[in-house]
Amino acid sequence: MVAIVDGSITKFGKRKESLLQLISEVGIPLVKKYEIDFVIVSNTYSGELNSISGLNNLATTYLGIDKVPSIRVDNTSGSGGSALLVAKSLLDSKMANTVLVIGAEKMSEKSTKQVTSVIASLLPREERMAGLTLPSLAGLLSKEYMKRYDAPREAFARVAVKNHHNGSLNPYAHVQKEVSLEEVLKSPVIADPLTLYEFTPISDGACALLMVRSEDSYSFTKKPVFIKGIGTASDTSSISERENILSLNSVRNAGVIAKKTAKVEKVDFAELHDMSTVLEIVQAEELGLLKKGEGWKAYFDTVTEINGEMPINTSGGLNSKGHPIGASGVAQAYEAFLQLRREAGQRQVKDARTGLSLSMAGFGNSATVLIYGEEP
Repeated sequence: MVAIVDGSITKFGKRKESLLQLISEVGIPLVKKYEIDFVIVSNTYSGELNSISGLNNLATTYLGIDKVPSIRVDNTSGSGGSALLVAKSLLDSKMANTVLVIGAEKMSEKSTKQVTSVIASLLPREERMAGLTLPSLAGLLSKEYMKRYDAPREAFARVAVKNHHNGSLNPYAHVQKEVSLEEVLKSPVIADPLTLYEFTPISDGACALLMVRSEDSYSFTKKPVFIKGIGTASDTSSISERENILSLNSVRNAGVIAKKTAKVEKVDFAELHDMSTVLEIVQAEELGLLKKGEGWKAYFDTVTEINGEMPINTSGGLNSKGHPIGASGVAQAYEAFLQLRREAGQRQVKDARTGLSLSMAGFGNSATVLIYGEEP
């Protein structure tokens, strides 16, 4: 088993700093405090969006640790979870004793249209030629969910209201303001029926975690957070070949593996990959956090709120906190770290002892689920 013993995060949003400056902002405080054996940089689009290659080696140079080995992990929007998986493997194999995981992305230098086009490149060429993008798939998923489960349109908007409330309590969130149900429903339509406030903003940002083996963790901090289980799974990248658009097989299978290895059936909170609001509901159902086909009902009461029975996206989620793609999965783990150390401030979940995060690539192309605990 491995543990997270320290972390650092930038504010997410449209940042004037360069990608390497954002990496330095989170990395230098940890490099100054600890001896680092290995650096993993979670990043997807440094080439396409910033014209940078060899990012991991540039990062170690900027951090002043040129001789420390490093790699860059790219698994599109699931890069953060994959980076944590690699870090765990390095520690379990004893190839390293301390691993610094840095997730970072600088996306605001390009237009929304350019960024959307770059991200859509993870889909097969034939589907891109037919006009599919990640937002359009979310719209299709919403329509199918409403049709199959008789869910009202309002349910998805309520996810955005809840997540923007949580984001307003997070000083690192991109969008730090609450929105009303009416504001969500009346905002511009992005992919029918979903509107502007139901999609994540294009963000810049970085997050870093220091990971060690569990048996060493208490020599670093009195409050380590343990990764009790991790599961990863894949599915076809071709959406048209899937039997059911409502079934995110990679998410469900990764969740089963993570819970089995952690020997945990129930968690106290979860950070999910809400690139769009509908995904939060579908993912929660696939992971057994909410009942299949009835997850939407939880958003008409307090079930998924910070003080509810199953708090989801206490950080504000990708929807409000932001989605600097390489940083997103790492930031989910950082939120779990804060929650289990009782350091989440106004977002604190009462009596939180176990947590879950889902780092998803593409539209369920692959997924990594992590289970966290305050005890090993």
